Amino acid sequence: MIFAVNALVILAFFTLFFIIAQIKKNNGIADMAWGLGFVVVAASSLIFSQNCNLLSITISILVLIWGFRLFFYIGLRNWNKPEDYRYVQMKEKWQTYIVFKSYIYVFVLQGILLYIISLPIQLSYYTTINISSVFQFILFIFGVALWIFGFYFEAVGDAQLKKFKQDAANKGKIMSSGLWKYTRHHNYFGESMMWWAIWIISMASFAWL
Repeated sequence: MIFAVNALVILAFFTLFFIIAQIKKNNGIADMAWGLGFVVVAASSLIFSQNCNLLSITISILVLIWGFRLFFYIGLRNWNKPEDYRYVQMKEKWQTYIVFKSYIYVFVLQGILLYIISLPIQLSYYTTINISSVFQFILFIFGVALWIFGFYFEAVGDAQLKKFKQDAANKGKIMSSGLWKYTRHHNYFGESMMWWAIWIISMASFAWL
């Protein structure tokens, strides 16, 4: 039940953002929808599921924090900017049925990917199993700790870059201090850590552990 409901909710959500994108003539709006889409899935699962437990609620809270941060970070930065060159190139390549292809290849496709990636969130509401063993508890705590580490790496890295760019003396320079001395892609690293953490937390619900 919850899987079918979330599929419809995601379709409606990305359709709404598609309409907004057409009004603004900017398919880059899809980037804003990505983080918020996971928030919608978590909220939908929480509202329509009857199997709430410690794991599912924890996962929803973590996803809400991550999703809202990403939405406002990208949204405030990109809302009034010109359409990203990637989407401009897509339109130039398509030439015909641009609106229809934008809906299918940008918004619907992103919705499908989001649905698949969000399965750990949805699965956590499907089970009624709570933590009942030491190993499950350790797995749960490790997952939460890993998520906090990934979130810190992503959020702090973004804040450090923003501060670096605001200094006119750094124009044209490459940032190599703070968290940026460890990786050039702190956001992808942080993202991967957080989603592995969500999967680990969801695995703690399995009875065989």
